[in-house]
Formats: sequence, C-alpha cells, structure tokens
Amino acid sequence: MKRKNPRRTVKPQPPSKTDPLGSWTGRPQEPDETPVQDADDL
Repeated sequence: MKRKNPRRTVKPQPPSKTDPLGSWTGRPQEPDETPVQDADDL
C-alpha cells in the first residue's frame, strides 16, 4: 500500500470572481483586505 506524501503542498488559488469579499473562500480580491462574513454566510 502506497502512503500519501504528507509534505505535499497545495497551490494557492486566485480570488474567486463569485466571492469578491472572500467570505466563503477566504481569498478577497484585494490582497490586503480581510475576508468579510455577514449573516447570510453563516
């Protein structure tokens, strides 16, 4: 049985056009912005 490499890294994904505030993806379009979560994201 082959073991998966635990040191494998995940490539960063670009910000999503459908999630501009980054509330779901955690990746806002502006790199310096903090992701915003509001009531409908909960």
